[in-house]
Amino acid sequence: MNSDFFLGIDVGGTDIKLGLVDDRGNVHFKHQTPTRPLGCPDAVFEYAIRYANETLLNHELPADMLRGVGVAVPGVLDTRAGVLREVVNLPGWLGVSLIKHLAAITKLPTQLINDANAAAYAEHVIRSLGDGSLALLTLGTGIGGGLVLSGRPHGGDHGCAGELGHITIDFSDTAIPCTCGSRGHLESYAGAPAVLSNLQRRLRALPVESISPELLSPDVTTRDIATHAEKGCQVCVDVMMETACHVGKAIGMLGQVCNPEVVILGGAMTFGGEATATGRMFLDAVRESVKRTTLVQVGGNMDIQFASLGNDAGVCGAGMIARHRSSRSAR
Repeated sequence: MNSDFFLGIDVGGTDIKLGLVDDRGNVHFKHQTPTRPLGCPDAVFEYAIRYANETLLNHELPADMLRGVGVAVPGVLDTRAGVLREVVNLPGWLGVSLIKHLAAITKLPTQLINDANAAAYAEHVIRSLGDGSLALLTLGTGIGGGLVLSGRPHGGDHGCAGELGHITIDFSDTAIPCTCGSRGHLESYAGAPAVLSNLQRRLRALPVESISPELLSPDVTTRDIATHAEKGCQVCVDVMMETACHVGKAIGMLGQVCNPEVVILGGAMTFGGEATATGRMFLDAVRESVKRTTLVQVGGNMDIQFASLGNDAGVCGAGMIARHRSSRSAR
């Protein structure tokens, strides 16, 4: 191997993902370990740099091939101070000067990035978008988002840029409450719990004998909705289409403000994604909703796709932002 490497660290409440990322964004020597036994930031960073150095040694690669370290973290990140201002499931990480600890432990150029922005930056890099802009929307229990504007990850002045899950799509007095305490947010309508509530509400209007037992189960998931929509279940198709409409409205608002060239949909709730007819139907409905709610110059020129990197996105993006930092430091 002739490429430099950048250590990507993707920190989650459950697992830490590691990988050595080359100049093109390819992730090598992937590794995953539980977060809880490591706990504090210093222990995670020490584990990660030790893993990287041992990996290079075991593959008879020179240690100086490792040129930088990037860390992707969840929550609200103050990128100027290198401090998490809000985070769940990571005790000991809040308010700590992460970038200073990381630099002291690794002795390499370092960079910190929000996990959604890391995933967005990774998708941007592999598409070779250069100075173009990209937005990423992750659909699941919650709805997250990341932005790359004019080729650079953008977290905003207070770390909340791109948080489309908390954009208001319903301003009425009867808008559904959000877990954040406000009302009418996208997450209240298109997050997985909201989608399942919509399904249950629709099913209550139907004769029980006409409903598949799987859909009546308390363990029903959005994946079950996709499966039954694929089989032609009209209720599931309707739920999916309504979700797409909500998602499209939020993307349309983002489009009118930032006008990104590309928007990526990822996460666990893509209704089968590109591999299924149902997923492609969902994507087409999102595109149509965007076009209905935007200027033609915005919606008509926006390329909306499914994400392609899966679980590698955070590691790849963290490594790529470290590469960006390293190249700036070398100037």
